[in-house]
Amino acid sequence: MSFIGIDAVTYGVGNMDTARRFFTDWGLRRVSSGKTRTVFETQAKCQVILRPRGAAGLPKAIQRGNTLVEAIWGVSAKRDLVAIARELSADRDVTVDRDGTVHSTDPMGLGIAFRRSRRKPVKAARTPINTPGAAERIDAQSDFHDKANPIRIGHMVFNVPDLGAMVDFYTKRLGFHISDRYVGHGVFMRCAATGNHHNLFLLQSPDGKAALNHVAFEVRDIHEVFGGGLNVTRRGWKTEIGPGRHPASSAYFWYFKNPCGGAIEYFADEDFLTPKWKPRGIKVSPENFAEWALPDGIRRFGGDIKG
Repeated sequence: MSFIGIDAVTYGVGNMDTARRFFTDWGLRRVSSGKTRTVFETQAKCQVILRPRGAAGLPKAIQRGNTLVEAIWGVSAKRDLVAIARELSADRDVTVDRDGTVHSTDPMGLGIAFRRSRRKPVKAARTPINTPGAAERIDAQSDFHDKANPIRIGHMVFNVPDLGAMVDFYTKRLGFHISDRYVGHGVFMRCAATGNHHNLFLLQSPDGKAALNHVAFEVRDIHEVFGGGLNVTRRGWKTEIGPGRHPASSAYFWYFKNPCGGAIEYFADEDFLTPKWKPRGIKVSPENFAEWALPDGIRRFGGDIKG
């Protein structure tokens, strides 16, 4: 099965107006909107779909309240959809839309879907940097961002009741690849052998309940992580943690509380892996979660805009 990545996520929310305002502030482009369905897109055409909780046809949520109710993965060809439908129908309900999109559930009950990817390639220009003896930016100021313009949905993270069953499902049934492990605690996976460090991160739930942890959106570089985070903070949304940097993936991050459920992350400069990569066992500790991190946002000179 040739997976491209996360094509879309669907949230079930209690207040559509608040949800629409949040994703507008987050930097996504609204492409359609109505009382029962609103769609936003990233630069690469990854979609965020907003639906009212309890709307007709909405997959059953894995937890109470606002949350992600369906993860939609993009594949490269129709034959991949046929193979997925055949594999999953062996032991679970599968439905297929007129356009070929396959719908089912994973072992914790999360709605999962698969469609021919609608993502478009985006090549972001690299910000010139100056290092001793190798100046790339001469007689020019570096980049500053007033807001973020997310490129794609990079990964999703869930707290899961049975980590082993979930890892077996995604690796053995769908062919995902293990990138790294938090020893005894979680597993980072990527949907293709060659690609960014992880598209899916599963954590053993501390209370035995399934829950959304967060969804992450890739931006161009650390400058956009900062610019996007400052803008979202100015608009009144609260920091979860950050900015900071993850040792496991090398990525810079900034997490916010998402009114649609769980947290949401800007990230940049994530490790890129190939089949040569050997998964590591990483000890769970604060310093292995974040090389450095601010607990509640950053201050802007001349005024406190702390989340």
